[in-house]
Parts: sequence; structure tokens; C-alpha cells
Amino acid sequence: MTTSLHRLVADPEAFRKAWPDSPTVYDKDADDLRLLASRQAAREILADPDLRPGGFGMVRDGVLTAERPDADHPTDTLVLNGLHRSWPPLVTFCKALSTQLGHPVTGNVYLTPAGRAKGFGWHWDCHHVFIAQAEGAKRWRMFKPVFVNPLEHHNWSKIGFDPADRVRFEDDTPDFEVTLRAGQVLFIPRGWVHAGRSTESEHSLHITLGVQLLTVHWALRKLLELGEETEELRAALPPDLGGQDFLDLSAQLWALFVEWVTKQPAEPPALRLRSAQRLSVLNQEPK
Repeated sequence: MTTSLHRLVADPEAFRKAWPDSPTVYDKDADDLRLLASRQAAREILADPDLRPGGFGMVRDGVLTAERPDADHPTDTLVLNGLHRSWPPLVTFCKALSTQLGHPVTGNVYLTPAGRAKGFGWHWDCHHVFIAQAEGAKRWRMFKPVFVNPLEHHNWSKIGFDPADRVRFEDDTPDFEVTLRAGQVLFIPRGWVHAGRSTESEHSLHITLGVQLLTVHWALRKLLELGEETEELRAALPPDLGGQDFLDLSAQLWALFVEWVTKQPAEPPALRLRSAQRLSVLNQEPK
């Protein structure tokens, strides 16, 4: 049986046992990937208001331009975001992939002209990414994380890079480098710093499938929501809160929390986690 994950990786069962901890390239089928998105599909998406993506625009060297969105622009990258909600082939594919991985999956498309053009500059993603090269080729340079296991609010644009890091990215030999060609899929673990350029002779169209990770932090927050069923944890904090001894208050709260946690039976937390995971996959975002 061919599944969504079969269309991206060599051994789906092995992949599902553990996330790869370094960038990995898989040789797949270019014709199959073009069923998900192509330059012609991009033209159709822009022309049909009923297919409009969640966000779209033109980008040059990491900066959003004022250019009208165009699938045939000679210098700028066309960005089509949120296609997992509007472009039927990716709606179906992302839902199926979400079910297989147990994590929400989003789908974007990037179309870059030939001539060593680039869309976004050096950045990291706060989720795992599959880059499925549907047309042409793109050269990717990657460096190990400078911020390990980022959550969504640990965005590179908020945290930033040291000036020395920026020099290193431009001048040093990358930790991983590949020219991704049509039919190949690149898996990039979250946090890996990367940037891509088209080649001199070929445009590039790739599909970015973002695995919106459900993390340990996410799971603990879901378990903590069980506290709303406990009278003591619903109690109001004291008046004149700003004048409290917060060392003493935090010690009291921590003791209350530990006591509550130790009394929790196994079944309610397990059911809460299972329900939250299913809802996240159905909604295709980590709620």
C-alpha cells in the first residue's frame, strides 16, 4: 500500500520509530511530487479566488517585495502558504501524513527562478520540515542548530544570530550541503540553520511540508489543564498580589502543584493527551 509517508521517505516504518537527527535526502518520484504541486498549479492557485492560499507574496533575498504574485517572475520567489487548507492535492496529502505521523502537517510552495536566486536568507524552522523538490533544482547549505529544540516562539527572527554566526554561515564549510533535484526529498530537523538558492540554469519549485511538532512541553501543558477540575487549583491568588513575597508564594504554589501531581491516577491524563493529540491532527495545528 502506498501511503503519504511512502511518497517522501525510503522506509516509512523505520522513519516512524525515531526522527532523524540530521538532514537526510531521499530519492523519490518527480512525477508523483508534481501531482502535489507544480508551476501550472501555482498559476491556477493565483488565478482562482476559491483556491487562494493562507498567505502569498513575492520574496527577494529574504524581503517581501511589492511585486504582484506571479508564477513566472524572472527574479523573485513566489511564496504560497497554507495550501494544506486550500489546494486539494495538498489538503488530502497533509491530512493523511498528519495521521501517519501523529503530528499536524502544513503545506507551502516556493517557486524560485533560475539564476542563483534565493527567497529567504539564513533561518531555522521551529518544526521538522520535508522539502519535496517537484521541479528544477535548489542548492541547500545547512549548519547545526545554534538554538536546540526551538518551540514556535523561539523564532530565528526574534532570537537572531550573532554577527560571528552570520560570517560563519557565509564563509565556512556547511555541516550539510546538497543540490536537491526534482524527485528528491530533503528532511531538515527543526533548528538546523539553512538557506537555499536556485541553480544557474533551472528554476526551482519545492513543497515545504512542516511537521508542527507536539512536544514534551505541549504534553505537559495539556496535562496541567486537568488542574481546572481541582478546587484548590482554582483558588484565587491573594489581594495585594503585587506586594506579596513571591519567593514564599512560589514555594507554596510549587508544593500545591507537587501534591496535586502525585495524586493523579494514570487514566485521566492519558485520555486527555490522546484527545488533544487527535484534535491537533484533525485541526492540523498543535492546539
